[in-house]
Amino acid sequence: MLFIFVFSIIFTNCKKENDDPILYSNNIIDTISTKTKMEGVWVITEAYDSAGTNILSKFQNHLLPVTAFSLTSDNVMLTTAGPMVTYLVFGASKYTQIQASINQYFNYSNLTYTNAEFYIADTYATSFALEFKLETVCATATLSEILSLFGIDVQWLNTTLYNKFMNVGISFNETNNRMTWVFDNQTTTRYNMKDQYGDYVFWNGWPISKFQKCRFVLTKQQYSLDSVITNAYNNPPVK
Repeated sequence: MLFIFVFSIIFTNCKKENDDPILYSNNIIDTISTKTKMEGVWVITEAYDSAGTNILSKFQNHLLPVTAFSLTSDNVMLTTAGPMVTYLVFGASKYTQIQASINQYFNYSNLTYTNAEFYIADTYATSFALEFKLETVCATATLSEILSLFGIDVQWLNTTLYNKFMNVGISFNETNNRMTWVFDNQTTTRYNMKDQYGDYVFWNGWPISKFQKCRFVLTKQQYSLDSVITNAYNNPPVK
């Protein structure tokens, strides 16, 4: 009995921090880790700026009908979030002026996606990090127009940008089929390139503090990412 008592104390004290399950207000206990809940195919169904204004139409329209994500257990993310990331990084001031150019550049109808990764502690976490890879190495006149209108010098065109957001808030509803991401004052950013060895090099083409504070609500899908995208392009919203 003494051995069992001592072992119980040791086991309890060795539990990882934040390793307790979530208890919802209606006494439903959630024992699934946050990372596991994130895995799957998701679509943004609501988007708001820091004032609570609906901004979904900023990056989702009849030409870009859906902002979707596929998250897998190896931390890989495939997404149609190129316009959303452009809005997050460069802001709303000139976004409306160049939205048509962005629509032309980010065309996901051929099922070629933006590559990204996500990182999260293996616990019941309330924040995570994600990094989007925006390829500009094959820069076109369209992309040149986009970046120049944001005031970015053309010397930064011939590279690939890695836009990382850290401490992004995350939460779920009680059935884990709706996920909310919050980019707020707790969120920090890093924008990098990579050198010939694959090491990060800081990219100073745009101030890291100017990202938009936003809240996104994502709804889980029962179909593959390809199916979700194909269906969205075949049935776009009305202009």
